[in-house]
Amino acid sequence: MSHNKLILTLVMMFLSFGNLFAKEYDSTHELPEVRQPDKHRVYLRITDGYGNLKFPVQNRIQNEVITSYLVNDVFTYQTSGNYSKLDDAYSSTSGQRELEYRYMDKFRFFIENRNLANIDPGQSDSRLLQFRERYNGIGVGYFHPLSPNLNVGVSLRQVDIEQLTKRQVLFYDFGFRNFNSISILNPISREFTMRAQGITPGIHLEFKPLRWFEIHFGRQMFNLSGTESQNYATYLIERTRNIVSQEQGAVAFSNGTVSYTGEKSNLDFVFRFSSWFATKWGYSIERYTMKYKNYAYLNESIASSLFYSAIDRTQKQSFQLDSINLSLEFSKSFGE
Repeated sequence: MSHNKLILTLVMMFLSFGNLFAKEYDSTHELPEVRQPDKHRVYLRITDGYGNLKFPVQNRIQNEVITSYLVNDVFTYQTSGNYSKLDDAYSSTSGQRELEYRYMDKFRFFIENRNLANIDPGQSDSRLLQFRERYNGIGVGYFHPLSPNLNVGVSLRQVDIEQLTKRQVLFYDFGFRNFNSISILNPISREFTMRAQGITPGIHLEFKPLRWFEIHFGRQMFNLSGTESQNYATYLIERTRNIVSQEQGAVAFSNGTVSYTGEKSNLDFVFRFSSWFATKWGYSIERYTMKYKNYAYLNESIASSLFYSAIDRTQKQSFQLDSINLSLEFSKSFGE
């Protein structure tokens, strides 16, 4: 789904709910425009999202296509096709849960977690990458009312992100080397794990033009540090002119420290059905870059290990997510 389609869908949802509330509203909407915030209120939010996703391992494998050609002098029909396809985005789904406590609507404390995954690829997708991310955050915020209808806020989160990518594929290919026919059978099993932690500041705006309708905008700045590791196993059978010219297995391991930097922006339209229930339609954009601080690659060859360590250490990898989100919000006030 393209960005334009995502935005168009969100606008249509906004217009349809606007018409609904223009016609029907419960007694909550008849309250005065300005009312004092609750002294204590607890919120529970359940959010589901759907969007487009690109994750770091796609860049990693795409770069390896070029490196493998330079090192091994092997170029096949499928290699050329896979190189361009590795850059394609996956469809994704996410589920987030958030618990928040507010004091006088100004001081806020929240705990949140999200599980993100790419939708399983089809039979025609030779990448066969399975991506999973677990996000956990705990933080505090202060929102200052500039007017009864406008809040400006800042937040600070302790964030922990863990990403796991698997690739298990049976690779069969044919092509040419020095004008001789060549065929390759190559089962591959790979697993990448990245984990990063750090403090994430954020800025926020809450615009409340109507008692039952709000617009929220937020941006968080990520500057995390962590580690990435990989394990790799493969077995290669190569035939040239119907003669087995190569048959070998290989294992490899890698480990390095990484920086994970970028931004997350979200725009949400909130519709309050009552004092205790609301829905939130939103659009979020996330852009991060992963860089290696140090990196070591190890396989059966010392020279090859040193070469790949030097090449991989210089790579930058990107994470991109554009998502439409729907939240259900339940809340309860207590105390004076």
